[in-house]
Amino acid sequence: MTGAALASPVASRWRVTIALAGRALRIQLRRIQFLLPSFVLPLLLLVVIASGTSAAQELPGFPVKSSYVGFVVSGTIMQGALLVGLMAGIAVADDIEGGFFDRLLSAPIHRASIVAGRVLGTMGIGVFQAILFLCVALAFGADFTGGIPGVLEVIVLASLSAGAAAGLGAAIALRTGSLSLLQNLFPFVFVLLFTAPAFLPHEYLNPVLQTISDYNPLSYVVEGMRGALFDSPQLGSVPVGFLAALGVLVVTVAAAVWAMRARVQT
Repeated sequence: MTGAALASPVASRWRVTIALAGRALRIQLRRIQFLLPSFVLPLLLLVVIASGTSAAQELPGFPVKSSYVGFVVSGTIMQGALLVGLMAGIAVADDIEGGFFDRLLSAPIHRASIVAGRVLGTMGIGVFQAILFLCVALAFGADFTGGIPGVLEVIVLASLSAGAAAGLGAAIALRTGSLSLLQNLFPFVFVLLFTAPAFLPHEYLNPVLQTISDYNPLSYVVEGMRGALFDSPQLGSVPVGFLAALGVLVVTVAAAVWAMRARVQT
């Protein structure tokens, strides 16, 4: 088989994946009632913190003295990524209940492209979220000593995190087919977030949360964002953050593809 013949199916899959990603992005932007919480809730938290309700910055040994909002924006970005991933799962469940998913399965396309399209569309929203949240943090006085390279690294990490969350949401939706179940998973998002050092340094957490956060991959992503923004390995390792984000992305997308195959077989 020639190289051109091998490249043709791959190129076709990419075209389908990009087309499905564009559809997923358009659908999520149109359903503002689903998308709005993933922007409003993190921004509300950021505004509350920026307005001076938190005295955490005054604690002895706090690693960032210039701006607490700059320290905490990594947690805000992660919160947005988790919520937009949950919204992606809700959209998949809605497609299943509405019958569109069955039409996709009957089309001559690779099944993995369906999952990849949803994940890529959500990653695009994650990029927009990160830019918006960083701009708001800057407006409230954040000082990112990592400069433009650090900001770009955070945007990529946010996109990977949103894609990983979308993979998890899609896996649950494909396995259960339940829209109501996905809608009831909001508390789970906050459990994941608050068992990571999203708003306080790891050493400031109580011993139980410290132990849990050590096994929470989001901890390393959040700290990686923080390390990038402040160009400080003491705050977090950027390479470890990327490894954690990529690892979770691969696992959740694989779980979604497996859930799709199980759904088709049953």
